[in-house]
Amino acid sequence: MVDELEKTETEADRDTKPKKRKKLIIPWKSLALYILPAFIVFIIFIMMHNLLVQPPLSREEIAALINNKNEDENSNGNSDDEIDTAENTQEAIQQGSDIPFIGPQHFYHSFTGALATDLKNGSGILTIEIAVSIFMGKLNAETYLENFKKFEPALRSPILALMRTKTKEQLETNKGKETLQLEILKTINDELVRLGAKPEIEAVQLTQLLLI
Repeated sequence: MVDELEKTETEADRDTKPKKRKKLIIPWKSLALYILPAFIVFIIFIMMHNLLVQPPLSREEIAALINNKNEDENSNGNSDDEIDTAENTQEAIQQGSDIPFIGPQHFYHSFTGALATDLKNGSGILTIEIAVSIFMGKLNAETYLENFKKFEPALRSPILALMRTKTKEQLETNKGKETLQLEILKTINDELVRLGAKPEIEAVQLTQLLLI
C-alpha cells in the first residue's frame, strides 16, 4: 500500500514539472537562397532603368539648343539643305531613345517653311519659324505627327491672322514674344478641335523670329 502511494506521488511530481520549450530555429541559409536572388535582380533593374531611361529636356535645354542652331545659321550662312539637316539632327537628339518599353516622351515637329505677314497698322513685317511638341509614347507620337502634317496648311491661316494683330513694339520685348507663343499654342489646339482632331500639342517654340 505504501509503495503504491509513493509511486503515485512520484508520478504526480513528474506531471507537475515544467516541460522544456522548443527553441525556434530560423533557417537563415534557406531564406538567403530565396531573398538574395530577388535583391540582386532589383538592384540590376534600378541600374538599367537609370542607364536607359532619359528624362525629357527642360525648357532651358530646349532654348539652348534653339539658340545654338540660330548662332550656327547666322555665322555659317547655311543653305536650305544644311538647315533641314540641322533640324533633323536636333529633332533626333530631342526625341531620345528608340527603346520600345520606355514611357511617354517629348517629341518635336517643325512646320514646313516660315510664316511671314505684315504687322498691325503697318508697323512692320514679322517672319517666324515654328516647332510644336507633344508628350506621348513613341508609336503614338509617330502616328500623331504624321497626321498633324496634313493639318499644317489649314493651321497656317489662323496663325497668320493672329500675327497680324501684333505690333512691332509688342514683339520687341521678351514678354511680347512669350505671349505670342502661348497664343499660337491656343490657336493651333482650337483649330485642331474645329477640324475634328485631338488637341495634343503641349508647347510651341519660335525657332526663328525676324522683325523688319
